[in-house]
Amino acid sequence: MRKHQRSTFATIIALLFAALPLSVNAQNSDSGQGVAQAEVVKPLSAIPLADLSFGSIAVGRDVPGKVRVAPDGGPAAYFNSARAQCSGQVDCAPHRASFEVVGEANRTYRVSLPRFVTARGANTGAQLVVDELEVRSLNYPGAADGGRLDAEGRDLFFVGGTVSIPARTATDTFRAQLPITVSYN
Repeated sequence: MRKHQRSTFATIIALLFAALPLSVNAQNSDSGQGVAQAEVVKPLSAIPLADLSFGSIAVGRDVPGKVRVAPDGGPAAYFNSARAQCSGQVDCAPHRASFEVVGEANRTYRVSLPRFVTARGANTGAQLVVDELEVRSLNYPGAADGGRLDAEGRDLFFVGGTVSIPARTATDTFRAQLPITVSYN
């Protein structure tokens, strides 16, 4: 290489090195500060007050039936061949389930229910499906799946549903566990 070319090449290399940061190991960095926090709240609990009951029911020999108990407390509805067989005694009348909820004042909560439960006959072991489970809150009846605790941290919620009874179902008493979960929103 000629002397002039070497000098120009050396100048270009020197300019490139001058444009680099002073320390080869230094990198662009920044620091910041985040926050860690926790909110401790009163535990939420649901206390069962009354079980969901479809009452005493009769169905036809050839046609199945259904009974619907609404969570809002309205009268039970009977479909197809299902008929009420209650003569006014308290134990045989259909009614919604009820629960008291206790927790942090003025907070909303959610109730999680299964899609369905299976009731088994105590004597026959036969099964009835209970589905269309719904929740209704006393303090917040417009909510489809929960409620709102009042200023004292209390509410009541109710559960209704539908039981399907096949034709020719043998006489028996059917029971199912109804698991619920309550959680703050």
